[in-house]
Amino acid sequence: MSKLIIPAIAVLAGLGQPGLAAPLGKERVKDLTSLEQKIVGVWEGQTGCAGNIHFHADGTYELKGYGPAPYDTAGTWTVRGDALPAILILTCKTSGVAEEIGRTKELSLTRLDGENLAVEHGSQTVDGYARVKK
Repeated sequence: MSKLIIPAIAVLAGLGQPGLAAPLGKERVKDLTSLEQKIVGVWEGQTGCAGNIHFHADGTYELKGYGPAPYDTAGTWTVRGDALPAILILTCKTSGVAEEIGRTKELSLTRLDGENLAVEHGSQTVDGYARVKK
């Protein structure tokens, strides 16, 4: 009987070993909806002040060169809704503009396909983006 218990304990004890856990420094990818899966990647602004945005699968984003006096922001993102128009929610964690930190913006996601992304914000302002090919 003891011969069976020892190997079973060794296997169970090994489950807590660091080698079996996610690598340190790597965020686990969150469960993405189908729209969120489509948005992951790098997008290049197609309008003057749109900047370039990188949506990471872990729910974070980086927006570079946004606005007429270009600045960078980063934070978290999610999509509310499973069909267009959906709401893209950006929560700013770091920014070149102090007043942006901690703000949450809700943008209407009006177009999202393999090549193009468009969001509406404000009265009728539309920012368009094209997917950056690797």
